[in-house]
Amino acid sequence: MGNTKELIDTSAPIAIKNAKEVFETTSPFFDKMQTKIFPATQHTPSVGRFKFKESSLTRLILWAAAANLPAGTFGAEMKRNMYTYGPSGCGKTRLVEAFAARTGRSLFREQCSKETTLSDLFGSWKLCGKDEGMKWVYGKVCQWAMQPNSILLLDEWDLVTADVAMGLNGVLDGAPIHLDQTGEIIKIAPGCMIMATGNTNGRGSAGGQGGSAAVYKGTQKMNFANQDRFNVMFETYLSEQEEIDLLISETKANPLAAKAMASLAAKIRANFIGLNEDAGAGGMAFQFTITTRNVLNWSMNFNLLTQMGKKVEEAYIEALRMTVLDFAPKDEAAAILSTWSTIVGPDK
Repeated sequence: MGNTKELIDTSAPIAIKNAKEVFETTSPFFDKMQTKIFPATQHTPSVGRFKFKESSLTRLILWAAAANLPAGTFGAEMKRNMYTYGPSGCGKTRLVEAFAARTGRSLFREQCSKETTLSDLFGSWKLCGKDEGMKWVYGKVCQWAMQPNSILLLDEWDLVTADVAMGLNGVLDGAPIHLDQTGEIIKIAPGCMIMATGNTNGRGSAGGQGGSAAVYKGTQKMNFANQDRFNVMFETYLSEQEEIDLLISETKANPLAAKAMASLAAKIRANFIGLNEDAGAGGMAFQFTITTRNVLNWSMNFNLLTQMGKKVEEAYIEALRMTVLDFAPKDEAAAILSTWSTIVGPDK
């Protein structure tokens, strides 16, 4: 049975380092905090520079601490799972990947959708060739459960149907996994952590912070019994200055270009987030935004177009259009271009 290679022993850390050094933060809150580093495996992601916000990093470290608490530390059972939500493209997945990369943890990512089934999560019998016949292939949940101190990432968790989500409640409680198809019982390894992400707060909106189900089609209202097993964290886009710094470091943008691009993104996001909460209560939801992913690609496309000989202003517009703007409704695209002209000025 199975499809996992020989597991690396990740049951014990290989180092304990200062959190401020590990996560490259300047916040004094982490001055005396220590973080465990585990042996990297083939499932440990590789992530370059990443700026952790103090509030997000605090919750991530608390999440990791809860996962490693010995049974009976408190009289009550402590939640050990985290649900992170926020607008599309703000870096929720990359946040988890960066945390895993910095600490050496294995990451098992399941990309969820309304078509996700329990078999996708836990595993199924599959034909593996005429010579091998049928084999049981573990799903990401089982692979995660067998690797100590690993992270199970359930991306777009607010898209799965309630019956599938409820089927994971035992795992969220830390109970052993019973595979009726094979008769196998898998005890969840020590230190294993679960992170789920979504665009809404699990109730079909984003709690007054933008991101209604009217924009994110297919999102489900989470069954409260499932939702109640998570702690929660809200993520949103970088500040304008943080995005300027990111553009300069990651795309080699010159400071003036980075400032202009980050300024446009900030203005568009303010409309997107401000108008997208529970659409219908006050009008039509704004349908378009510029994500961090898009800004980075806008900058890189702009660099290439100018190297090809495009005039600077033409390169800005063409790069913006091909990266994301031609996805926008015509009226919103026109409004965005008008906003861009006020940022760069008529002579740029």
